[in-house]
Amino acid sequence: MTSFLYYMDYDTIDEQTRSLYRQGISAFGGIAPTYRIALEKDSPVIVWDFHSLLVMVQMCFSFMLTDKDSDMRMCKHCQKAFVASRKGNEFCSQKCKNQFNVYKSREKKKGNKRDD
Repeated sequence: MTSFLYYMDYDTIDEQTRSLYRQGISAFGGIAPTYRIALEKDSPVIVWDFHSLLVMVQMCFSFMLTDKDSDMRMCKHCQKAFVASRKGNEFCSQKCKNQFNVYKSREKKKGNKRDD
């Protein structure tokens, strides 16, 4: 999740926080998975050796995060990670989309009252 937040919040966080995120990403939880090359009949295959389920999930998450075609998003309202069912989805649910629009509308109305 740290990697995801680093890129999603890059413009809003200060350099000290960015540095902390980079250190966390590079440490990879202290346990890096290992791999070996298995020579199969048709072609070589990478065989991963994960020390725990958590490390495997982190590795899969890292692959998803670096994949440009991944459907992983962060909700604009609640900031929770979700898998988008369509390319343009910005919200994890219709409820979050509605709440976001209500708050946005209220802020707009407050701005207009101040201008009067």
